[in-house]
Amino acid sequence: MDNSDLINISLLILFLILSAFFSASETAFIGLQRVRIIHLVKTRITGAQKVLDLSQDYERFLSTVLLGNNLVNTAVAALGTALVIKWMDNRNMSVLISTLAVTILLLLFSELLPKGFAARNSEKVAFFVVKPLHFVEIILFPFAKVLQYLMRILSAIGGESSTHRLVSEQEIRSLISLGKEEGVVDVEEANMLEKIFHFGDLRVSEIMTPRPELIWIEKDTTLSEFLKIYDKNPHTRFPVFHDSVDNVIGLLSVKDIVQALSRGRLKHADSITNLLRSVNFVPESKGIGRLFSELRTQGISLVMVVDEYGGIAGLITLKQLLEVIVGPVLEDGDPSEEPFVTVDEVTFLMDPAISVSDATDLLSTTFPDGNYQTLAGFILEQLGRIPEEGDHLDYQNLRLSITEMSGVKIKKVQAKIIAGVTGPSSS
Repeated sequence: MDNSDLINISLLILFLILSAFFSASETAFIGLQRVRIIHLVKTRITGAQKVLDLSQDYERFLSTVLLGNNLVNTAVAALGTALVIKWMDNRNMSVLISTLAVTILLLLFSELLPKGFAARNSEKVAFFVVKPLHFVEIILFPFAKVLQYLMRILSAIGGESSTHRLVSEQEIRSLISLGKEEGVVDVEEANMLEKIFHFGDLRVSEIMTPRPELIWIEKDTTLSEFLKIYDKNPHTRFPVFHDSVDNVIGLLSVKDIVQALSRGRLKHADSITNLLRSVNFVPESKGIGRLFSELRTQGISLVMVVDEYGGIAGLITLKQLLEVIVGPVLEDGDPSEEPFVTVDEVTFLMDPAISVSDATDLLSTTFPDGNYQTLAGFILEQLGRIPEEGDHLDYQNLRLSITEMSGVKIKKVQAKIIAGVTGPSSS
């Protein structure tokens, strides 16, 4: 190995480093949150203005980075090929080996590693490379300007709009987070705004009242029979079925019953079937954002949810959709209770309507996937029957005991964290 080989190897390493520099710069600036950088400029963080200026002129930045990266990658390929050809007698094999070696070097050290690091640390990398990039811009300015011009011509030929999105969803979320941190936005207001973004990502199946928790009314039920059910389950509307709960024929509104009674058109022995309202159905896979818009437009407050086989999966109300954003909304007569009460370090009295996700956080356990959204739904699915007071279910490190029932509805559950239970088992 002579001096020329050492010089070529040194240049090869230098160009690999430069290639990594350009690749990391591209990824870092693509991953920047513009709102965050504007905030740093306002707080007079050194270098923030330069980062903002470069990120706002993305066409200029991209042409410089791409041009620089292609130049150094070409240099790496040329030097690598020259070195391998010089060291090997077989010219055909040397070309093949040099191609493979250069490809691996560029892929690993100039693409995967620098881009992976820059994606995880976009802000730090952007502040680190902004000054060197400015120097490269000056050197490559004439060539980068030609490349910019060509890019505009190709964009125009392809019919690409020159209108760019002013702000992304992630940037709005960052703005909300910054506002909350600085006290400009109230914590509750910030949480509500964040829930609005989450709203569009949810499906009906994630927030509906699942089938096992519904209170059903059978066709031809008399007023007397209904009042017994209502006494234990005072809801405002009930799904009515014929023969099977998968055959829902309408909804029964307590408002309609009261109105019929006040006008003397309904007696205790009369069937309530004539008071039924029509019912709408939606698939459980439907997005709740779209459903909310439809319910609001059509003036509907409750729909039945069907699964992929056409069976009833549950129901969902307009109120439930609103509660995703604003939290629980109590109606007149609703008890204002906490979802759980801590008895001691390992024992909790829980509202069975608590969501599975909240129960998971509280009890530090993981519930299996199933056709339920609440703790009551989990218990019903595991037991496979309507429980009685005193029944308990053992699952993982938990013992869930039914402490209070109201008819077929679970009213209170005691959750106790115990050792040695892997479950599920019941008694």
